Amino acid sequence: MTTVANRWAGTGVAPGTAVAASWRLDRPVPALSGPLDPGRVEAAFRAVAADLTRVAAHARAQGRHAAADIVGTGVLIATDPGLLDAAWRASCSDRPLDGIRDAVEGYARTLEALPDEALRERAADVRQVGRRVVERLARAGTAGRPAGDFVLLADELGPADLLEQLGQGLVAAVAVRGGASSHAAIVARSVGLPLVIGVDAEILSLPDHTSLLVDADTGAVIADPPPAELFRAGAALVRAGQRIAALAADRDRPHLTADGQPFQLLCNVASDTEARVGRERGADGIGLLRTELPFVHSGHWPTGPEHRRALRPVLAEAAGWPVTVRLLDFANDKVPPFLDPDAAGLSALLANPQALTAQLDAVLDLGRGVQLRIMVPMVTTAAELRAVRAAVAAVTATAVPVGAMVETVAAVQAIDELCAVADFFSIGTNDLTAEVLELDRTDPRARPELAAHPRVLDLVARTVTGARLAGRPVSVCGDAGAHPTTLPLLLGAGVRDFSVAGARLDESRYRLRGLDASACAELFAEALAARDADETAELVRERIRP
Repeated sequence: MTTVANRWAGTGVAPGTAVAASWRLDRPVPALSGPLDPGRVEAAFRAVAADLTRVAAHARAQGRHAAADIVGTGVLIATDPGLLDAAWRASCSDRPLDGIRDAVEGYARTLEALPDEALRERAADVRQVGRRVVERLARAGTAGRPAGDFVLLADELGPADLLEQLGQGLVAAVAVRGGASSHAAIVARSVGLPLVIGVDAEILSLPDHTSLLVDADTGAVIADPPPAELFRAGAALVRAGQRIAALAADRDRPHLTADGQPFQLLCNVASDTEARVGRERGADGIGLLRTELPFVHSGHWPTGPEHRRALRPVLAEAAGWPVTVRLLDFANDKVPPFLDPDAAGLSALLANPQALTAQLDAVLDLGRGVQLRIMVPMVTTAAELRAVRAAVAAVTATAVPVGAMVETVAAVQAIDELCAVADFFSIGTNDLTAEVLELDRTDPRARPELAAHPRVLDLVARTVTGARLAGRPVSVCGDAGAHPTTLPLLLGAGVRDFSVAGARLDESRYRLRGLDASACAELFAEALAARDADETAELVRERIRP
């Protein structure tokens, strides 16, 4: 990473260009001591209610009624006299912000103890309102989020940090740390949000509301860009708009390769916004619904009401669609604070049967309006999959397909045993590649095209062959399913179902329609003998037209 004056160079991990005011997400919160004026506390609650009212109105204007109703609940909570009274009393202490946090938590726990499930669901909403109020009080006198479009700055971004800002003016993001396979990068690509990582930490000292140009195609970030740079960025945006329009015009053609092989194109989502993008861009359904992202900062296993609140708007957008819901995948860069990173993953979920049951109960209840499948992450043995199937059977007598993600070497080695238990498979190329090449997902060297490495391709072939012999469908839901280097190789390996980021649907559809599956099979066989991913990529460039 380099920096020159007001220019920084990083790595673009989600393409695109944007120009907007900067806003740092993780600016240190000032400490407050001594009592607070109750009038100031009341004003903070009113301001939060006004913010949430605007967010709800914006969501409703976009047709996202379920999301608007959820946000609207926060407005009612922010104006609740009982909560405000508790916060008033707490503000008189020597540590007012801690006191307000404690008051909010006590109010939330009172709701959680009530017998009415609808009221219990409001506990998490209370906590969110309290967080916003404390944030507003702590930052009084400092610049807030820009009213219009903005670029998010942070030392490191989590997926929830991006999801929370979608639809509220977020047009690009920049982070000091992170990797191309991090889940923040995956979310950014899924919604078409330009993201640059690996810039110098100096950028975090920029005042909020500084004009910032983000060019994720080249990895450049420029503060107060000169007119020539703005002109160049504007031209790039025009070209991108033309390309998007051309690809969108191709949506209604049949999903067939150049030699007539049918394929299925689904989308990866974690929010109702992404589900809406997928439907608008002609996806065949949802091939991966990530359920853990709303809870990566939680201090406890998600409760049933919390699962319902997160799932309801997504599944409402997906009504009538095939939807594959992945169970909580607390691993790698998505380990919440209540879990030991060394003891996270599927084993942690199986060791907490109440947490598993809470999620399954919510998924099976809200999933009645979709063609539901349940997918288990980070599977390594057939015994793990049997345990989840037993848990599903304990919740419902309805036959619901249960499948496994193949994202570990152990899963590939056990593919025959897994075929006896799983109804379907989905290959997670990001984690599989990271394990094979011994890279952390947040490592800047980790990138989707590394799935073209012959050792990774060999595992893909073994998975597809084992699943085909057992009559089990297999898809790919990792980023490699949308990359121009790896997509022809996956098609050549025999994959016909691809689940990709919503922002990549049109491009992936266009590429698949132009590929000859037979020629890709020959290319795949040759790639297995290559030395590394770079040599395989060169093969693809030689054989496949851009």
